[in-house]
Amino acid sequence: MPLVRSCQPFPTATFAVWQIEEEEVFFQEKLVLSAAESRELQLLKGRRRQEWLAVRWLLHYVSGHALRLPLAKDAFSKPFFSDRATQACSLSHSQGLVGALLAEQGGAAVGCDLQVLVEKMPRLATKFLNLREMEFVRDQPFPEQFVLFHLFWTAKESLYKAYGIKELDFRAHLQVEPFVWNGRETITTGRITKPGYDQKFRLWMEKNDCPDGTPYVWTVCAPLGT
Repeated sequence: MPLVRSCQPFPTATFAVWQIEEEEVFFQEKLVLSAAESRELQLLKGRRRQEWLAVRWLLHYVSGHALRLPLAKDAFSKPFFSDRATQACSLSHSQGLVGALLAEQGGAAVGCDLQVLVEKMPRLATKFLNLREMEFVRDQPFPEQFVLFHLFWTAKESLYKAYGIKELDFRAHLQVEPFVWNGRETITTGRITKPGYDQKFRLWMEKNDCPDGTPYVWTVCAPLGT
């Protein structure tokens, strides 16, 4: 069973990471899909299809329920449990890794994101970092900057998913406060600010390696005070 990480970033939540090694049929045999989910799956091919199945299986796995809770999507494609309003969830995938967050939040906004380390991330950084954040990264020792770019990306992706209504500018509307990075984990504050909405979030961030040595980072976010 390729469960490569499982933790409780905050008391009412479980976050887990799965590295896919199974064939598609492994997940299909274990998942009872709704009609809407079956239609969605039919539109997917290749690795994206496999990740779609795996992340739903992982979410069910961490729930501990004997029967899978129906998973639906709202008008903005944000997943939610149609039969369990007290539980919130968030899903992520990256190059054969999937991550699932399950939280007893009473419907509050939570988000997660994971990312395998890729060479192109520093080139993309100007698209999601504001000037203050870019200066923070550039002030760190050069060997650490590569990982920090990925951490900021997952932090902002998790905030984006928590907000759930899209229409966010990653540079203007999403901010991540400076933090101390020890090479493995940190906790900091993020904020979403736009007309009509202003909310602070706690961010839990980690860097891990899969058993095969593949490095990845992840972030989980929840409203401040959780």
